[in-house]
Amino acid sequence: MRRRFDVAVLGVGYWGKKIVDEYRNIPGVNVKAVSDQLDKNLEFCRDRYGVKELHHDYREVLKDPEIVALNVCLPNSLHFQAAKEALEAGKHVLVEKPLALDSGEGRQLVELAEKNNLTLSVGHIYRFNNALNEVRRLAKQNFFGRMFMMNLTWTNLEPAYPDRDVIVDLAPHTFDITNYLFDAWPVKISAAGQAYRRKEGVEAAYIVAEMPSGALAHTTLSWLSPRKVRQVEITGEGRSAVIDAVSQEVTVYESGYTYKLGIERNNTIQTELLHFLQSIGDPLTETRNSGPIGVRTVEMIEAAKRSLASGRAEELSS
Repeated sequence: MRRRFDVAVLGVGYWGKKIVDEYRNIPGVNVKAVSDQLDKNLEFCRDRYGVKELHHDYREVLKDPEIVALNVCLPNSLHFQAAKEALEAGKHVLVEKPLALDSGEGRQLVELAEKNNLTLSVGHIYRFNNALNEVRRLAKQNFFGRMFMMNLTWTNLEPAYPDRDVIVDLAPHTFDITNYLFDAWPVKISAAGQAYRRKEGVEAAYIVAEMPSGALAHTTLSWLSPRKVRQVEITGEGRSAVIDAVSQEVTVYESGYTYKLGIERNNTIQTELLHFLQSIGDPLTETRNSGPIGVRTVEMIEAAKRSLASGRAEELSS
């Protein structure tokens, strides 16, 4: 890693503030500028973190030649445009999920990053979760035997956001985790969902993904559930496991015995940011949460939405 990085964060609402906080705890990193539409968010970053350059228009941040890299934490509808302009300005970019709302736009970002020899990463943060990393390692060692099924539950109580639905909000995580643990993308997707507190835009959904191996990954997504759950359950031929992705606990079920794995919980945000900064020194090496992975995840979301609209399963290339 370089001796010093000047970075910026575009959008310092709930998540953007977390990013600024974590950057401030990384030696050699200086959050030089932030942008946000709300004065209170800018003032918070000034008063709490000592950020000196505060902008309402993120384009002002892009003009600063000293800023090497930035995080796009803006609303989903602005991810593509802000990331595009940042890459055109010569900045390395980590954009929160989803990479874009259209897979074609996502591919444009990947091509632009490659053309300009820049790092483009996507905020698929669970790739940096120690519990999921350990389960991935065990799966590759055939610890579970043949993996038959995966159940992913991503639920919590949220308001009915006007600018997105539960699939766009939560499925980027579950599709990404499915790819990460199976090391493959679905070949068929079926989805069902409903809007309950508004006329359109689903607030709860079920998605079934068929993997190339024949395994099934079933996902439950909800903004209506009173309890926050981030859980992955793997059913294997030899062993099964339940992963709590928040507490980073893994419980293994084997021949009538139950035991927990010794997982050292990590700070996934900081680990992701360190990975991003380290990748800047070698942008030709694909990052763990690369732009192409972000594009494929958007393609899965698009397939789920097509299935939801048609009532039929969507076939995909592996």
